[in-house]
Amino acid sequence: IPVIAKTLIEQGLPPQFFYLAVQESDMDPFISGPMTYKGIAKGMWQFIPETGIKYGLKPGSLVEFRRPDPGDDRHNWQLATPAAARYLKDIYTMEAQASGMLVMACYNWGEHRVLPLVRTMPPNPRDRNFWKLLSSYREKVPKETYDYVFYIVSAAIIGEDPRMFGFDFDNPLGHLEGN
Repeated sequence: IPVIAKTLIEQGLPPQFFYLAVQESDMDPFISGPMTYKGIAKGMWQFIPETGIKYGLKPGSLVEFRRPDPGDDRHNWQLATPAAARYLKDIYTMEAQASGMLVMACYNWGEHRVLPLVRTMPPNPRDRNFWKLLSSYREKVPKETYDYVFYIVSAAIIGEDPRMFGFDFDNPLGHLEGN
């Protein structure tokens, strides 16, 4: 967690984006997702092959199979974490206008699906956020994406003070100054 948080901070991102990896994979670097129209997502950050390649991750020879592949960089969290941070930063600086919840929606559903909807919204960030996206396009936003964003937000809230919620561990980001 400290390495992931540091990597996110170095990209100017909130360290709480590490909860995205918790939601994606339970932080399991060897996990493989289901087959999608874009291929199989793999690793802790669940990169599909195309996005992994775009961010410098080499797919392995088992790219078409739902199993760990030692030759696939997506399964190497030390390589995949900086790639994920760069990807998140890219999304963060697009029309998502630094809205963490829109960034999460883009990561889950794809920025090519979310951002065209965002572009139809007023440019003011007060009127261009996840809540407004839902109120304007609830029938288009998949339940999976809706749930995904709220699971991550919930995990981040619980993570601030897990003991208050009955968990037997401390804030995983408590090592950071100010937490």
